[in-house]
Amino acid sequence: MRDKDILSFAGDMDDEMDVEIPAIDKKLSATGEDDFEELVPETDSNAYMQNGVSDDAFGIITTGIDPLEITEAGARITGYITTSHRQKVRLGTYVMVPYGDEDLFARIWKLQYLQEYAVDDATEIHSRRMLQSNTTDEVDYKFLAYLDPICILYEPRGKGILDRRMSDRIPRPNTPIFPVTDKKKIQTGLNIPEEGIFMGHLSVGGELVKTHAVPPTVPYYLRNDYLMGDPLIFRHMLVCGSTGTGKTFLTKNLLRQFMSENNRYKLRGSEERRNPCLVIMDPQDEYSQLFEDNPEITDDDDFKFRAEKVNFGACRNTKTFVAKINGEAYTGRSRAEQIEFTIPFEIVQNNSWLIAPVGMTELQYVGVDLLLEDYFKKPGQHTYSGFMDFIDNDVTRDLYVESGKIHESSYDGIVRRVKNRALARVFDQPARPISEILGQIFKPGQVSVFPTEYITNSRIRDIITLTLMSTIVDNKLNTSGEAAVKETPIILGLDEAHRYLAKAGGEHSRRLISKFADAARQGRKEGLGLFLITQDPQDIDDTIFKQINTRVILNLSNDAAISTMKVKKEFEKRIPYLKKGQMIVQSPDNSDMVEIMGLSRCVVKHI
Repeated sequence: MRDKDILSFAGDMDDEMDVEIPAIDKKLSATGEDDFEELVPETDSNAYMQNGVSDDAFGIITTGIDPLEITEAGARITGYITTSHRQKVRLGTYVMVPYGDEDLFARIWKLQYLQEYAVDDATEIHSRRMLQSNTTDEVDYKFLAYLDPICILYEPRGKGILDRRMSDRIPRPNTPIFPVTDKKKIQTGLNIPEEGIFMGHLSVGGELVKTHAVPPTVPYYLRNDYLMGDPLIFRHMLVCGSTGTGKTFLTKNLLRQFMSENNRYKLRGSEERRNPCLVIMDPQDEYSQLFEDNPEITDDDDFKFRAEKVNFGACRNTKTFVAKINGEAYTGRSRAEQIEFTIPFEIVQNNSWLIAPVGMTELQYVGVDLLLEDYFKKPGQHTYSGFMDFIDNDVTRDLYVESGKIHESSYDGIVRRVKNRALARVFDQPARPISEILGQIFKPGQVSVFPTEYITNSRIRDIITLTLMSTIVDNKLNTSGEAAVKETPIILGLDEAHRYLAKAGGEHSRRLISKFADAARQGRKEGLGLFLITQDPQDIDDTIFKQINTRVILNLSNDAAISTMKVKKEFEKRIPYLKKGQMIVQSPDNSDMVEIMGLSRCVVKHI
């Protein structure tokens, strides 16, 4: 039956019953206005303040919908959110529920609307009315927030400091739910250090968490002292994100924080503290800009940076180390001092995989090792061209093949693979060998950048990167390593890390992975921190991946990459929607898993 038919039927009934319409009803029929008193919840701020409760409260704890409970396995805590605060509440919002002497620190994990009155709004008539008038009133619905307890905040007797413990108390019904506006309580509740390496500001859903402090943001720091063990950089870091998500911008800001004069680290067996040396493999020729100030930094930026102990400005002690390659010349953007070097073939003596490409059989790898061992026993200078003459000699071939040391097909395969024009262009060029300038590369407080963008051959780029990686690892792990490497804290920034630390696919990969797995395990003791940057974290070998304590996750669209990070479900769903500068930090030895927003301004030059 249509609406007008219902009204017509009601009018006929009134005529038949001859019922006198009260004056108030006549008024209604004459004016068409509803004079019934509108149900509006009390919002008298004075009433709240008289009871000692601020009108800033989001709402109250309620048992009207679900029972209020807390167990060792979890909790069920429901809050009713008042109409005036519903627009402020988001999934992941941090809130506080007072007990009187302590506070429950929690996050909102679920939001829900329920009807206030017993009506059916799933009808054609109702939907058409709402589409035409759109007069939905918030008081017609219950807005519920479900809380996930994180911890209890309390002050131990006599200490006068804020501390936290596991959630072991249940809040009382009708207790107010407050937004957390105290910076100290947020940092303690999430177990965030109050100082250290600045990484960004705490955020929820891409919006910065604000407090009553000046500045109002909550800085997120990475622990960088010895109070609870070694600084976390020596437990290694990973920054991962798809192309175009701001990895380089973020990485510059993070790495710059380690290069302050006051930042010093201890080495094993000594109480002396030294500044770290930052070594960066730079495939896009961008990190040499650490040498330059960012001209876009304003006075307001300056104030905020200093207030939150953010290191900014040029690292004047930056040097660019350029590999001498036959037929290639560095014409990049670096304005820092440039030092040329070459890779001497002697390095291959203990690192045969540098000239043995991926795809060789195990027998061929064994043959390469045997040939190199015999070649380096020969007196005189050892060069790549000399090794080629050695293995390309028919007398040498017959000696190894006829003696059964190397099968003839394996020998011929070795010659074809090792005799490569790219290798001839990189070894023994007219420049100082890298082994002779270690003291210039590894200096405390220095940024040493190794650009590779100018090199067109990918195999040559890999050889340069792998040579430097091996030089660091071999000298760090060897008791008789070079003092310049051994006695300097080193942070190795490795961009495109998946290219060099990929899951083992042959003898070449297994040797490199084994070496770096040892470095990752012993880096904490030897003062070696790996700072890996990649867009394909799923390709990094598990042995090394498990040693990475701090993982910074930007936007990822690859399901395999997302599942590799193994984050909590509530954070995992956010990863594909993270905006540029927005990230999730997973660092169990530093804090709870949180979302943070990086700086909108680069602390050094960035183009």
